[in-house]
Amino acid sequence: MARHLLEVKGLCKWYGKYQVLKDLDFEVEKGSFVVIMGKSGSGKTTLLNILGLLDGFEKGSYIFNGQNVAKMGENQRCLFRNSHIGFIFQQFYLIESLTVAQNIELPMLYHGGYTAGERIDMVKESLQAVELENKFKSYPNELSGGQQQRISIARALVNNSDLILADEPTGALDWKTGLKIIDILVKLNRQNKTIIMVTHDGDLRKYATHCVFLRDGVFTGEDDL
Repeated sequence: MARHLLEVKGLCKWYGKYQVLKDLDFEVEKGSFVVIMGKSGSGKTTLLNILGLLDGFEKGSYIFNGQNVAKMGENQRCLFRNSHIGFIFQQFYLIESLTVAQNIELPMLYHGGYTAGERIDMVKESLQAVELENKFKSYPNELSGGQQQRISIARALVNNSDLILADEPTGALDWKTGLKIIDILVKLNRQNKTIIMVTHDGDLRKYATHCVFLRDGVFTGEDDL
């Protein structure tokens, strides 16, 4: 059995007096493609934000690749997040004034330690992974929605992240374009990338290696596919 990339135990999250997540246990093996399903308000995005170190939690433990991330300070969490986790959102969050290459390059600039030549090479490699090498000098407003989402995937890949978190990555796209995005994620998973995707679309569970169902902040079942 593959070593777990992350382990969550007894996780609880409140917003004021409202408990969003209730005593969750969750393990993800390296190289898996996990889909978290549930209706709006079930806690899916909150869980993803915690896994991505964008949000904290009040109770429980979270071990990422052997490290207790709950004990990290804010600066350490930011550095760790930028080094190990890539994000794909429903909204693309590309900066309109920057070229495609500059948008993809941003995580490397935040990370530091790369030469300009290394950054260019890594941007080109990420663009190749999403089949958009010819958009290197383009701007976001020159791209379709599907192309913009593929650029956001390239941005998530560029630091060679251990984990890719995708929050409704097809939600703003038409069916055909959404399938192209899923095809790219499946291809990346076959290359041993670990992916956790949140969705309310039941048709997408067939692409996962593992599926869990979240309702009112608790897991109600799971499938090994």
